[in-house]
Amino acid sequence: MQSLRTYWDCFYRKQRVRISDMIALMSRVELVCLRSIRAELVRTLQDRGLLHLDEVALEVEEAPDFLSRVALEGDEYTELTATEEAERSLAEVAPLLTSEPSAFDVQASIVKLSELNQLDLFRNVTDWAEQLRETTRKRVDVQDQLDVLNNYRGVIEQVAPALGNDVNLGKGTRALVLGGDVARAVSRIEERLENEFGSDYTFHKNQTSKKQLVGLLSFPEDKSEVVSKILNQEGVAPMDMSSDDYSDLTAREVLDKINTTIANLKTDLGALEGEANTVSLRIGADVLAARSIIGDAVARLRVAGNFAQSEMIAVIHGWTPSDEYDALKSVIDKEYEGKVDVNQIDGGDEPHSGAPTLLQNHKFIRPFEICMSVFRPPTYGTIDPTAMVAVAFILFYGLILGDFVYGMVLIGLAKFLGRKLGHIDVVKDIVTIATSMGVSGAIFGIMYGEYCGDLLMRFWPSVPVLFHRAHEPEQLLIWAIYIGIFHVLLGLVLGIKESFRHGHKMHGLEKLGMFLGLIALLIQSFANFDVAPFNSSIFTVLSVIFFAVGVVLIFYTMKFMGFIGLIE
Repeated sequence: MQSLRTYWDCFYRKQRVRISDMIALMSRVELVCLRSIRAELVRTLQDRGLLHLDEVALEVEEAPDFLSRVALEGDEYTELTATEEAERSLAEVAPLLTSEPSAFDVQASIVKLSELNQLDLFRNVTDWAEQLRETTRKRVDVQDQLDVLNNYRGVIEQVAPALGNDVNLGKGTRALVLGGDVARAVSRIEERLENEFGSDYTFHKNQTSKKQLVGLLSFPEDKSEVVSKILNQEGVAPMDMSSDDYSDLTAREVLDKINTTIANLKTDLGALEGEANTVSLRIGADVLAARSIIGDAVARLRVAGNFAQSEMIAVIHGWTPSDEYDALKSVIDKEYEGKVDVNQIDGGDEPHSGAPTLLQNHKFIRPFEICMSVFRPPTYGTIDPTAMVAVAFILFYGLILGDFVYGMVLIGLAKFLGRKLGHIDVVKDIVTIATSMGVSGAIFGIMYGEYCGDLLMRFWPSVPVLFHRAHEPEQLLIWAIYIGIFHVLLGLVLGIKESFRHGHKMHGLEKLGMFLGLIALLIQSFANFDVAPFNSSIFTVLSVIFFAVGVVLIFYTMKFMGFIGLIE
């Protein structure tokens, strides 16, 4: 079952590779069916990943005899409420799993759980959630006890030297930690205690640092509420050990008892962690599978609000790759035998308006899509830069690394990683990229004559070198400048093309002005260095014309901001 949120996965698996169409051409599709089969049709579209569902535009909202927006009622509304509750429950307990099940196990659980009816699935979800909450609750309770005991033990150890062996710790004691302006805090507490108890209290203090003091208050047991009120008003959080197990014991006896309790709690915590691991291994795959299935169900029900309907029919809009339209129509006609009318419709004033983006890169380029994933995907109807990024990335890596041995080591590491984890799609892409980087580094290494730096050259001075970058840095700089010029000009050309194609005339003219101005400057630069044929008079005339036209276009499109355009 494919989630509506990840429906494009199936497109990637069955796409037809066309190098020229890096962004797939999309068709807007309209499906008209009886209201009674709408939910079933949406489930089919979802399960098979056939359509990217879109909103149906309405001419008139909530008007008689017009199509109206779908509103879930009756059983569908009840189903949505139940599935949303199950989804929330799974979202809460999934992070409580102590181990991550494999993708294979999750997929197997999806197949198994898909055979259950919805009521049984919800019962299982409730049971799994209760198991995870119960094991987690037990562990958290024990961990909380350990934290309290460790903190209290730390306080007792800090003040024990000042307590002596004769002071008993019972209900008439409060351990506390003061921070910040310690002297002022101690002065205020002692002042208030003297006002309340006179001399009938003891305040053992141990200043552990300039801004921290650990202390222990001893006072009459019947004054416990008064002490709590004073500490609370002074913003001091006492660390209480009010259990009778720690009453009337000396500091040493309390520490011994705490250490014994901590040891027992750690044993209990280990057993509980083992129990939690067992539960996670047993039901982890089922929990994640149920979360996927129920997430699909919630998405299917919520998306109904994008559709339109009348008393008899329902209308569904969506997008599909143009070369997949015939397959979509064939599947729907076969499954519903004339009950659903499938048609391509106009996408609007702009063909790309609202269309989703589906990348269709060549198999050698596709792994580099991971490099572009840190950015938003290109808008439909624009240019996918993945291929250009792939070429530039590999080229510059080799240009910079340029060592045959390092390149071969990288290829070896990539192949090793591929054998171990190549079944993971992301790792497979990384292996392809790393291999390409290694090949580029090795090729440039041969050109530079570098094998572990100059190690080979030390033993074999006659190593073939096509270009020694250490001895010819000027030439390397010239190459970098040429690559930069090509990069800037290509960007401007593509920008001009896309601006005019999308009807953004002013932007296109602005970029054209910059392009002509840059060409003029390049011609003059080459002529200045006496580079043929740019040193001829015809190119001088052309550069003047290009520059004049470029300046006019920049000021025409940018007005007073044209000076900024010239600087750019």
